[in-house]
Amino acid sequence: METIKNYKSYNENKSIEELQFNLLQDINNLEHLNLELEFYSVLLEKPIFKIHVINLYERLSDLKHDIQSLDSQRVALLNDIYLHSNHIEHKIECDDMACDTFFIHEHDAVELRIFEFNQKVKAFKFNLFQYLESVLIN
Repeated sequence: METIKNYKSYNENKSIEELQFNLLQDINNLEHLNLELEFYSVLLEKPIFKIHVINLYERLSDLKHDIQSLDSQRVALLNDIYLHSNHIEHKIECDDMACDTFFIHEHDAVELRIFEFNQKVKAFKFNLFQYLESVLIN
């Protein structure tokens, strides 16, 4: 299965309800990601690593920093999604094409940010798991 690397919008013909449902799913995923990031932070603090690994503590420190950065980005993205979700409710009042185009463009921009953030999270997890596999005590 090939990984999707580029964002493609399919929002022009979606109903308001579908756009809102998609946003609720994204909100749910981002809120649950908080628990996952907290778990990774706790895991990196545990004494479960091989003793004589070169640059172990520096690498663990980098991973902890990456977790904090992802969490900050997650919170900012959640705030933007909440704001956009409030805006999208006003789309119902739109009667002209220019208004519809504005909301679709705004929605696409938010969806692109979500897509890019999810790509960062996937890359982080891949690197984290790969590194942990090499340094965990058997």
